[in-house]
Amino acid sequence: MDIIYTCPLELTQKVISKKWTAILLWRLRMGKQRVKDFKNDIKGCNEKMLIQHLNSLLKDGFIGKLEYDVYPKKTEYYLTEKGEALLPVLKLMQEYGREYLI
Repeated sequence: MDIIYTCPLELTQKVISKKWTAILLWRLRMGKQRVKDFKNDIKGCNEKMLIQHLNSLLKDGFIGKLEYDVYPKKTEYYLTEKGEALLPVLKLMQEYGREYLI
C-alpha cells in the first residue's frame, strides 16, 4: 500500500525521524566517514543499527559509498547533493536545540 502524503513536511519528517539519521547526516557534513568513525563518535548506536541506517540513507540517495580495493577492506560514506540539501534544515534544528533545550 502506497502512503499518500498531504504535505511536503511529512516527507521531510519521515526522512529525519529515524533515531540516528539526522546525526549521521550532520556528521557527514565534515567529509567522508567510515563506520568506525561513526561508532567512535556516536554513543549508544550499535554497529547493526548504524549499518541499517547507512543502508537506508544509501537507498534513498542521501549518501554515497566508496569502496576501496585494499586489504583490509575500506569503505567511506559521503553526502550526496540530496543529502547536502538537508544540511540547512539540520543546522536550524541544532541551533534550536542549543537555544531552547540546552
